[in-house]
Amino acid sequence: MILDIIMSFLAIVSLLLLVALVRTIYIRGKARGKLVHPYPVSSGKTPLEAAQHLSQATTFETVASSGPSFASFHRFLESTYPLTFSSLTREYSDTNNLVFIYKGKDQSLLPGLLCAHQDVVPATIEGWIHPPFSGNIEDGYIYGRGSFDDKGSLIAILEAIEQLLSEGFIPKRTWYIAFGCDEETRGEKGASLIVQRMVKENIRFSVVLDEGGAVVKGFFKAIEKPIAAVGVAEKGNAHVQLEAIVEGGHSSTPRNPTSVGVLAKEIAYIEYHQNRTKLIFPIKKMLYTLGEHAPFSFAFILLNSWLFKPIIFSIFKKNTTMNALIRSTSTVTMTQGSEAANIVPSKATAVLNIRTLPEDSASSIIQRYKRSNISYKILYESPSSRIGSTETPSFNHLERAITSVFPKTIVTPYVMTGGSDALHYERLCDNVYRFTPAVMNNDELSRMHNANERFSIENLSSAISFYKTFITQDSF
Repeated sequence: MILDIIMSFLAIVSLLLLVALVRTIYIRGKARGKLVHPYPVSSGKTPLEAAQHLSQATTFETVASSGPSFASFHRFLESTYPLTFSSLTREYSDTNNLVFIYKGKDQSLLPGLLCAHQDVVPATIEGWIHPPFSGNIEDGYIYGRGSFDDKGSLIAILEAIEQLLSEGFIPKRTWYIAFGCDEETRGEKGASLIVQRMVKENIRFSVVLDEGGAVVKGFFKAIEKPIAAVGVAEKGNAHVQLEAIVEGGHSSTPRNPTSVGVLAKEIAYIEYHQNRTKLIFPIKKMLYTLGEHAPFSFAFILLNSWLFKPIIFSIFKKNTTMNALIRSTSTVTMTQGSEAANIVPSKATAVLNIRTLPEDSASSIIQRYKRSNISYKILYESPSSRIGSTETPSFNHLERAITSVFPKTIVTPYVMTGGSDALHYERLCDNVYRFTPAVMNNDELSRMHNANERFSIENLSSAISFYKTFITQDSF
């Protein structure tokens, strides 16, 4: 009897493995015949001059709350890109935002939208090789706060537009260019305000392209080719206050557990009980795409997530970035207790940051943690985005533009773990994508919002070529 059960089990396992093997061979064979035809690349001109422009752009401290810096920054841009400011229609000039309209030949086509943001996160001089707002150029890199996030893209877009205007180029469709002023603070005066006004004007877009994933190397050690990660969705973001109330007193006669102890126990519980893993569509598609190009043994796992999901989760859990792609994450970022060393506080609080996958919410996550001696209060919540389709002409156009400027690159969808202005523009477009046209590795990515943020001149040149190609080779 036991032997029969074992034999039946082995037969089922063998059958499943055989199905997975045949499926892997079939998918990889089909992938070999799938060609992405590159566009002629519209090369960016004078990269060193563009580098000087980005260098100067980083000297303006356009932190979201510092209004005067934006006016100065706008004057600099107007003097640097005179054709753009004189030839294109500028909208909403009563704000710190910059919105331009590059009119195309065919007004029957829905316009496209290119986005970047002007604002940067604050920076102190500690830890920097060069002062954060000095715009120093060294060894082929422009150093400065905002050089990568997101003035690199902003300057590349303006360089591309200025060059196209100087060549007398008129695009097939109309293009809007929108540079918000408060992306870093998720404020209401930047993209949120732009969208409100566009909604009133019944403006719709064929495609929206904002900052997001990049061309990365070493994302999967088993895959040698660079991978262009295009964000087709972004996680939600919530700040939740945890509060523990227990009678306080003097530290010389403590009564345990204190409010701090109760809160600490809850924090430890949250950290040691991560949210459930799940494979949502963009990550399934990412596994499928990578499996088409990975070595066979690795592809065998990636292309059969229905069978090897536990193994895939085990691989993803070993890397913090990849772990955040398969679950909603929760982490405590702020705590507060007593204001004096000898006082036991009656109240202790903490702020929990929750990043939710699509289909999750902060309230659903809280229900997993919530216990009677801790109160939870949602202070702020920005929902996760919709999931953009990869089966559209606009995504195919984006893929062709990427592989034209970055040859031999694998283009795959993914989910952005951070936020972007793109979330606001979902009200105006069904095809919203998040991609920064630059080659990055872990070292470069670790500098974002950190000391020694930088953007290479090579990346700036590639970004200019990408935006020119994206506009001029309009095929959707």
